Amino acid sequence: MVETDPRAVEEITREVGARSQGFARAPLSKKLAALGEVRARLRARGHELARLGARAKGLENRPGGFGEELLAGAVVIQRYVRLLGDSLAQIRERGAPLIADDRVRRLPSGEVSVQVMPHSLADRVLFMPYTIDVRLGREVDAADIRGAQASFYREAAPRGSVAAVLGAGNVASIPALDVLHECFVMGRSCVLKMSPVNSYLGPAFEHIFEPIAALGGFAVVYGGVEAGKALLGSPHVDHVHLTGAIETHDAIVWGPPGAERVERQRNGRPLLQKSITSELGNVSPVVVTPGRYTEQELSDVAEGIAGMLFNNASFNCNAAKLLVLPTQLAEPIVSRLERLFTEQPARAAYYPGAVKRFQELAAHPGDGRLWSSPAGDGQLPWTLLTGLSPESDAESFQLEPFCPFLSVVEIDESDAPEFLDRAVRFLNDKVWGTLNAMLYFPSQAEGDPALEAALSRAIDELRYGTVAVNYWPALGYGTGTPPWGGHPSGSLQNAQSGIGFVHNALMLEHVQKVVLRGPLRSFPKPFYFPSHRHLEDIARGLFDYESTGNVLPLLRTGVHGARG
Repeated sequence: MVETDPRAVEEITREVGARSQGFARAPLSKKLAALGEVRARLRARGHELARLGARAKGLENRPGGFGEELLAGAVVIQRYVRLLGDSLAQIRERGAPLIADDRVRRLPSGEVSVQVMPHSLADRVLFMPYTIDVRLGREVDAADIRGAQASFYREAAPRGSVAAVLGAGNVASIPALDVLHECFVMGRSCVLKMSPVNSYLGPAFEHIFEPIAALGGFAVVYGGVEAGKALLGSPHVDHVHLTGAIETHDAIVWGPPGAERVERQRNGRPLLQKSITSELGNVSPVVVTPGRYTEQELSDVAEGIAGMLFNNASFNCNAAKLLVLPTQLAEPIVSRLERLFTEQPARAAYYPGAVKRFQELAAHPGDGRLWSSPAGDGQLPWTLLTGLSPESDAESFQLEPFCPFLSVVEIDESDAPEFLDRAVRFLNDKVWGTLNAMLYFPSQAEGDPALEAALSRAIDELRYGTVAVNYWPALGYGTGTPPWGGHPSGSLQNAQSGIGFVHNALMLEHVQKVVLRGPLRSFPKPFYFPSHRHLEDIARGLFDYESTGNVLPLLRTGVHGARG
């Protein structure tokens, strides 16, 4: 796409700013109508988004490539559009999105836990037997959860404001969901700057979100650094939301690296004089709890880890990047991973800077050993860095491997409670990022009071915005119902994985953490397993269901899932 001239960027932000109060105060009936039209337009062009992404990423002729792009793009966007429509309708009827009283409880810690998934009968079909709970701060009144929801819609005469959304380039749904969150959860009008990596999606987004633009809530600009500077520097922009790298965040907030930045950070005087929220990536850890695993369970664990890495060529902030194992399970799991990595063809290294990042990580393995599968020109190999301990000094503990690179850390401890305590300390104290973490918990340990207590303690103490048990944390991202973001311990000076939460279709506030849990073995097979044979069928069925609400595509999805 042609870069938007900085003078045009300023004019666009001025126009959006002039209409932002009208958007903020638009009747819910008009916002609901706009979402309905967005849903119709996305239904017509959702497959186009997937085809564009598959072509750009070299997946056109790869089995499952179109399905992967459709699922991570249009399916996720369409679901979130539907959920936002449901929430706005419930706000109109009762003042807040509906949460049943039996979904809310006060935890021993004093936090309030709200079960947000499954949220409907369809969710029970699609996501059984998994649950997602959102933990809110101690100040929340568990008896009246509506007081911690949808505060924008409690304002009698909200002031208009404009958010500059710096879109991510790796997944089609990210910029779309960020815009929808800003518009319909936070009440802000948005100017989206497309990432140069996937600016090819911009024209489709302009068409799909035109009903929001008609209300004064949306515009798109294109380009790189100069367009970004013009957008962030505009006096008509009140807020910034960034999905990207910590380096970009710190450059925006504190200026270029050097003594002046250090001084600003020390004195708490940021260059950016606007509020900012962000999602900045993660060295996403997967922890395997000691215990008795069957051979099939070990294979499932390995498939799950590999699938998280393979998806989108590992250019995901929630891809498995760090594996923490008890020493006695290292050989059976690593050997399975090597086999899966060898069987899976390498992918194009389409994301800018990926090759350089891979080379930097490979050049600083600490005391580990590198193992890589075959790869061709323009590709990066699926790579394991094994033989590490929590005391190692590998670059990959602190530098996000935004490439197909998985580090393996061994802890020589067979006692599950002690292992989990050591793993939690390692992740909290030595590993960069606070976005998401995953724990595998053996089936034989479920129901054991001592082991369940150790697991609960680990979940409580891990400083991550989402902690998942036995399932990829991406489920929390993709469903749109729970919040998604870094742990609230982040700050402007040390943002880690970012500040604030997005998505959050139930518009919960005072969010502390999201907890996702399901059994180690489940039926049907998780969609991200490399051996899944019907990913495209599932994606097509889910898109049809989310676009129409018809039951038949949902039933077909269930059949394809069972055949996976």
